[in-house]
Amino acid sequence: MLRIRTQAGFTLLELVVVMAIAAILLAAAIPQFQQMAVASARAQGGTLMLSAFNQARSEAIARNGNVVVCRRNYFTSSTFPVCDMSTSGTWAQGWIVYRDSDTSIDSAEPDAAADIIAVFEPVGRVTATGEGNAFTIVPAGNPAYLVFASNGRATQALSFTLCDASHRLSDSRRVEIAPSGYVSLRALDATTTASLCG
Repeated sequence: MLRIRTQAGFTLLELVVVMAIAAILLAAAIPQFQQMAVASARAQGGTLMLSAFNQARSEAIARNGNVVVCRRNYFTSSTFPVCDMSTSGTWAQGWIVYRDSDTSIDSAEPDAAADIIAVFEPVGRVTATGEGNAFTIVPAGNPAYLVFASNGRATQALSFTLCDASHRLSDSRRVEIAPSGYVSLRALDATTTASLCG
């Protein structure tokens, strides 16, 4: 006589309960994942800015001439990356490291594509209008560029604060350039972040 073996399975009710629990856990986890992504992008942006200024200083010494880091005009139609020297420019669109071959900085920098040493992409999402940018990068006085001389010294002391535009993060990162040319990256506490980033 043949025996039919029956296999135990899940009932429809059990599957619905499991799916409901999974949906609740996922809904609770998504904001944490988004916050982690923002924190990661901010950390990467700070590290890239630090490396850009260090690279500019090293290149100025190696080339025995001025090397400039300027804020980038990401949305231009130029044939090669150019600086944004306008008063409304923003460092959030990225930055360019280039050799200043004519020792004169004007509204059309760099002078030639051959002068470009490195081009850095924007930190996170960026738009032409600035609306909806993932980050704001707040420099004191909003300078368009910083020059490193052949001795490795910077033309001025500057600091750049990377602020999370969505305000998901309570702290921020700051890149500081001393007149000596020394570049550092440090974390800012929540109180300092609130006063600088708004």
